[in-house]
Amino acid sequence: MEKYPIFIYYPAKNKNSLNALIGALQNHLLWNQLQFFFAQKEDDLLYLLAHSQRGLLLVSVMTPDSEQIRSLLIRCKSINSQVKICLGGPHISACPESFQELADWLVRGEAENIISEIISYAKDDFHFVNPMILKSNHRVILDLYSPSPIKLGIYGFIEITRGCPYGCYFCQTSMIFGTDIRHRHLEAIFDYCREMKKKDLNDIRFITPNALAYGSVDGRSINLNSLYSLLEGIKKIIGERGRIFFGSFPSEIRPEFITLESIQLLKEFSNSKILVLGAQTGSNRLLKTLHRGHTREQVFSAVDLAIQNGFQVAVDFIFGLPGENEDDEKETVQTINKLLKQGVKIHAHSFLPLPGTHFSSAQPSPISPFLRRFLGRIARDGFLFGQWQTQEKIAQTIKKKY
Repeated sequence: MEKYPIFIYYPAKNKNSLNALIGALQNHLLWNQLQFFFAQKEDDLLYLLAHSQRGLLLVSVMTPDSEQIRSLLIRCKSINSQVKICLGGPHISACPESFQELADWLVRGEAENIISEIISYAKDDFHFVNPMILKSNHRVILDLYSPSPIKLGIYGFIEITRGCPYGCYFCQTSMIFGTDIRHRHLEAIFDYCREMKKKDLNDIRFITPNALAYGSVDGRSINLNSLYSLLEGIKKIIGERGRIFFGSFPSEIRPEFITLESIQLLKEFSNSKILVLGAQTGSNRLLKTLHRGHTREQVFSAVDLAIQNGFQVAVDFIFGLPGENEDDEKETVQTINKLLKQGVKIHAHSFLPLPGTHFSSAQPSPISPFLRRFLGRIARDGFLFGQWQTQEKIAQTIKKKY
C-alpha cells in the first residue's frame, strides 16, 4: 500500500513544536501508513509539493513570521492545489480566522490529541465546505507522547513542563497552554534519555517556561527534591561524557527561583555556562503592570548568586513596553548599568503586541533617542545582543494586520 505523504515545513525556530507533533503519532495505528517529508527551506518544500499528487502539509505559524508564511502558502497552493493544509502554532491559536482562506484545518492550542484525526480526514479525502477550526477539549498529558519522533531518527529537546501560572501580559504561553502547570514524569524523561544514549547522543536540553519550576505543583515554588531527582537521574544515564544544559535557552529561569539551594543544584549538574534570566524591565512599576510577579531587586539577587557560583548570565529585557515612560527608561538603564558591571550580557527585545495576549491591542511605546543611544553604545561594546530593531519594525506590521 502506498503511504500517505505528510509534508512538514521545518525551519529551525519551529523544530521543537513540530517534533512534539510528529512524536505524538508514533504509537498510533496510522503511523505505518504515513511517509514524512521535512523541508527546512521554502524552495525545498515547494519542490516536494510539485512532485506529489496528494498529501497533508503541516505548518506552525508564529506572529512575527505570519506574512512570510502567508506568502509561502499562496505559492504552495498555486503549485499543488490537491495537497491539504493544516496550520497551528501561536498565531493560529490566537487568530485562526486570519488564515482561514489558506487552510483546510486550523488548530487552536495543543494539537497532539487531534493530529491523528486530521490526518485521517486528509488521508480519506474528506471534503468540507469551510475550513475547520479545531481545538482539543483536553490538556495534553505529556507522558502519553514522545518529545520527538525517534522512530524517524529525530531526537530533540525534552519538553519537561507545559503551562505557566504567571500569565505575563505580553506572552502567549499561558494563552496557548493555560495557567495550569503540567510536568513530564521522571520515568518518561529517563526513558527518552536512554533512547538518546543508545544513539550516543549525550547532550540533553530541555523545553520549559521556567527550568527551576520542574516538579512544582503550582509553578510558583521550587521543588528541590524533584529537581534533584531529575538532574541526578539523567546524569546517571548519560554518564560522565554526557552534558546537561539546564537553565539556558529554551529552558530559561525566572529570577526569583535562583536561591542558594537551587544554584547549588545547577552548579552540580548543569553544563550551561551561561544562565538566561528574564527581567524584561528595570522598572518595578512596569513589572507590576506586566504581571511579572518579581521585582528588580530579585533580578540583582539572582545575578549575584549565579556569578558567585561561576556562571555567566544573560538577562532578557523588552523595550517599548506599553505605558513605558521616561522614568521607566531611566530605571531600566540604571538597572542594566549595574548588571553590566557584574559582567552580564543583555538580550534585547522590542515589545510585540502578540494576538491572544492581554497586550494584544496595546500600543508599543516609542523608544526614546536617549535609550537608543544607550543600547547602541552597549551593543558596540559587545554587551548587548538580540533582534530588537527588527522586532520594532515587525511590531508596526502586527498592529496594522491584527
